[in-house]
Amino acid sequence: PLFDADAKFDSGTGWPSWAFENHDAPRAVSRWCAPEHVAAFARMKMALLVALRGNVILYQGEELGLEQDAIPYELLQDPEAIANWPLTLSRDGVRTPLPWTAQDEYGGFSRTMPWLPLSEANMARAIDRQAQEPDSQLALTRDLIALRQAHPALRNGSVICHCDGAPLELVREAGGQRIRCRFNLGTGTLDLPALAGTVLTALNG
Repeated sequence: PLFDADAKFDSGTGWPSWAFENHDAPRAVSRWCAPEHVAAFARMKMALLVALRGNVILYQGEELGLEQDAIPYELLQDPEAIANWPLTLSRDGVRTPLPWTAQDEYGGFSRTMPWLPLSEANMARAIDRQAQEPDSQLALTRDLIALRQAHPALRNGSVICHCDGAPLELVREAGGQRIRCRFNLGTGTLDLPALAGTVLTALNG
């Protein structure tokens, strides 16, 4: 193990909070992976987030797997992006409205043009559409949060991280419960030995 977070966070020095996305950075699925891997990466990223020890913070739209929207210059609202165009990426691409209904012109967010436009790709990820799909990113997010709530080891257990090779592995323990979480952060497949115990969830197989 490269570190034992149990020793660090149980000594009174603090409790971590984790966020992969926020209003000042491009969507994680757009900055951390190639476009062809967005769907699979969004699923793996959500599983990794809920497996971490500490508070889990979801940015609006992350539960839908939203990608970074490209905002044309004439529609920019971000002062920094306007002042430095085209040298920096606009933060507006992650600040677009939440798409509620895929069939409505503005995603059900408003009846008139909102401050920023929604892309067709993100409109297709609208809540009403994903709510009907048992395998959607929204359904997976709900399932993973429920899984975390149901297992004390994931919620507030100790953590040991093995990241000296593939896959990334987190071992969470609490109250006699031990959960091993393995994540393939690469683009290829991994042939991993089977582990004893019950499989709680498996993604992208």
